[in-house]
Amino acid sequence: MTIRSETLAGRLLSSRFGPLWAVLGAAGLAVVAILAFRGSRAGRPEEPGQAQGTITVPVIPDSIRDEIPSTWAQPRNDPAGRGVWGPDIQAPLDTLWRIHTGLEFFAAPALCGSTLYFGGSDGTFRAVDATDGAVLWSFGTSCGLNGEAAVSATTVFFGGQDGYAYALDRSTGALVWKTGLGYHLFASTGIIGDSIVVTGNSAGSIAALDARTGDLEWSASPGGVVLGPVMADTVAVFTTEDGIVCTYGAGGEEIWRRDFPAQASAPSVSGGSVYVGFADGVVRSLDLSSGAVVWETDLTSMSVRTVVSRPVVAGGRVFAGTCDSRVVCLSEDGGALLWETGLENWVQVPPAVGDEKVYVCCDDRRFHILDAATGALESSMEMGGYAGTAPIIANGSVFFGTASGDFFAFLGTLGDSGGQP
Repeated sequence: MTIRSETLAGRLLSSRFGPLWAVLGAAGLAVVAILAFRGSRAGRPEEPGQAQGTITVPVIPDSIRDEIPSTWAQPRNDPAGRGVWGPDIQAPLDTLWRIHTGLEFFAAPALCGSTLYFGGSDGTFRAVDATDGAVLWSFGTSCGLNGEAAVSATTVFFGGQDGYAYALDRSTGALVWKTGLGYHLFASTGIIGDSIVVTGNSAGSIAALDARTGDLEWSASPGGVVLGPVMADTVAVFTTEDGIVCTYGAGGEEIWRRDFPAQASAPSVSGGSVYVGFADGVVRSLDLSSGAVVWETDLTSMSVRTVVSRPVVAGGRVFAGTCDSRVVCLSEDGGALLWETGLENWVQVPPAVGDEKVYVCCDDRRFHILDAATGALESSMEMGGYAGTAPIIANGSVFFGTASGDFFAFLGTLGDSGGQP
């Protein structure tokens, strides 16, 4: 186990990762108390998630199941952000299990084989059996965990609001290393080329760490709360809440940077383009190699501020949610508005998109299934709380967390098309 803070923090002063030692010192006793309570759970199995089955639906046949990834290199393990493996599903949905903490889940899970890896606002990072909700191991930290994790063959990587990047043994949850980056980590974590772990902090800095040791490899300072990353081969794409979109090579060289006048969403990448939603209601497609604007579409609804979620790219279309209660679908090649569907509250987390369905966690406290071609609302299900995480769909099962502190797994029903992938 390796813990780095003083040495690395000193090396990062020039890139705005300077640690908040005065604040940390004042809060030291509180942190120690929290660590003593939460850290005692590290590496220990917990009770299984509560089984909640209410109906019986057919099991997805093996003939149309997708192979679930064995590693997870970036949010949703997909630069385009689709979040779907296996056939599309429809209602009814059978509740498989539920984990309740009472505190928010904002980080969508990484799914490797039959294991989910995710953190929550209770400061606990969990490895959970996706089939029955049993907690295989858990690791306590001193702060909330908002960013999505990355998973290699041996190690799980994530960041915390306590300013540390963590690496845990994938099998046991034991701490391998943690590296202090000075400020809160709201960004997700990505892996470049199996050896470099990248993330960003709330002070506008990006750090690339050696995956084996946690040592700093390179850093950059685009400015603003860092979001992303998305990996396109060996290129890492980040955005920030200051409206910056930027890309870096595996060695830390900045490839390009663009500044826009409104807060940016996390990015997605597909077909040589970067897709970003902005808080002024604009969705932009940027050339991945140069950063040039390929197209931009203004989704502003009258005078209402229209924040746009991370776009998801699938089947030649771009899907996103807005804070004025819409799900929108644009053409990938030119940004034309193909359809929009109004719901009853914010759609602030990205949807999951299959071949024929769009799956949406909405702040109207419902999980919605829409037709991907027309936007028609096909079914809705109560979630019991505001949306917390983006949904993941895998071989008929749906996984997501809520802002009410529940993490759910549901089993869906095959669609009329037979669920052919």
